[in-house]
Amino acid sequence: MDPKLDRGAADDALPQDLSQEEREQLHEREPGALERFYDLYFDRVYAYVRRLLREEHLAEDMTQEIFMHIHRSLPTYDPSRELRPWVFTIATNKVRDHWRSRRHRDVQREVGVEDEEGGAYAVSPHRGPDAQLESGEVSEMVAQAVDELPEIMKTTLVLRYFEGLSFENIGRMVNRKETAVRKRYSRALDELRRRLEKAMDRN
Repeated sequence: MDPKLDRGAADDALPQDLSQEEREQLHEREPGALERFYDLYFDRVYAYVRRLLREEHLAEDMTQEIFMHIHRSLPTYDPSRELRPWVFTIATNKVRDHWRSRRHRDVQREVGVEDEEGGAYAVSPHRGPDAQLESGEVSEMVAQAVDELPEIMKTTLVLRYFEGLSFENIGRMVNRKETAVRKRYSRALDELRRRLEKAMDRN
């Protein structure tokens, strides 16, 4: 497992965010700011959703739904606050609503998934900060290992590693204290390593 997982993705590996002025324009739904926002965030949100959900078309539909929700909610967004945690809070809530839905539970039963809290995982076509993690022979093993993580562990892992969000921001998003999120992330890493080692031993 890449040691960089232990400290999360570096912020300088992420695309540039909107400026304060652009966030204020976004709050007013000005076309230029909206275009800049979609250019920066659409692929990233899709990649996040795709990592948490199994189906490509479902991820596409949900991403569209997330951006419709964001567009409706822009008047309530405080442009003095960071944009990224706000966007990914909305995305996370949409995915969690799906996981809790009757439709998802029915699908999970049909495919024989034993862990009710485990979401599905698919490697996104959009690269995360460390391309090596999702390339080569380990790709399928990583996908399978993440697939088997409980829902909340998976969410914390993806938000921290692939999106580089702080533990404080993740805590706000999932309604947990920062210390609890740090412990959950540590447990997710330990569990991921354990599953990967087991998979490698089988090979």
